[in-house]
Amino acid sequence: MKIAVVGSINMDLVSHVHHLPKAGETIASHDFMLIPGGKGANQAVAAARLGAHVSMIGMVGEDENGTIMLAGMTEAQVHVEGIKREGTTGMAFINVSDDGENNIVLVPGANAQVSIEHIDENLSIIEQSDVVLLQLEIPLHVVEYVVKKAAALGKLVILNPAPARALSQELLQHVHTLTPNETELAILSGLPVTTPEEAGEAARKLLASGPRRIIVTLGEKGALLVTEEKTVHVPACRVEPVDTTAAGDSFTAAFAVGMAKGMSDVEAAGFASKVAAIVVTRRGAQPSLPTLAEVEAHSF
Repeated sequence: MKIAVVGSINMDLVSHVHHLPKAGETIASHDFMLIPGGKGANQAVAAARLGAHVSMIGMVGEDENGTIMLAGMTEAQVHVEGIKREGTTGMAFINVSDDGENNIVLVPGANAQVSIEHIDENLSIIEQSDVVLLQLEIPLHVVEYVVKKAAALGKLVILNPAPARALSQELLQHVHTLTPNETELAILSGLPVTTPEEAGEAARKLLASGPRRIIVTLGEKGALLVTEEKTVHVPACRVEPVDTTAAGDSFTAAFAVGMAKGMSDVEAAGFASKVAAIVVTRRGAQPSLPTLAEVEAHSF
């Protein structure tokens, strides 16, 4: 069970605030933390903690943050041979409110320097993997290149389309599983997504662009798994959220692990829902990610 994660690596600068600031508003935080993050790194660490053999392809800076990021991933047993060091490590400025909501501003840093040449230098990692997992925090033309390469090699390609942006049919036709949230699905489909019913309609429209399945994460409403053959609502586990950072990342990673283990897509989505439920009860991105033993021991 080998997973290759191609994507971003960031240091998260997290401010805990009573409420998210409105436009033009200045507020004070009541807590501040530096926490390893980035969608790619989050998903790599999440999958590794769930028992997968994970290799990461990406870039960090030649700075202290880069050293910290590499040490954290290595400790989580992520293979980091595909990570190059250059420039400044990417950062994410995250505000987390007391009710668990967040907003995020990204500073791409070294993530913006991930190139096709870097992918080609590490193509053996993709060739030796069963699943290739990507996001959209590295240059889009690199994502397109990896998706096409991985699909041509017969790999299961899972794309978490975040941060949200429009994607071409040329890219989407090579994606086996797409895991947008409601906002991302609305942008990709051009349809409103405010209810599970609208999510189903938008996902079915998007299927025509090529993905074999779409899993829409709906927060406290769970997730919706949509294929040409079925539409299945996966309920959320009932928990009291503390911090929703990395909930989507953990869901996507856990789904990838489930599929790599041979679960059906419905079983994998249910497993992913349990993992994400644990994550939102903990603070921070990577510190919140559970081990497989923790998931198996947890009762909802």
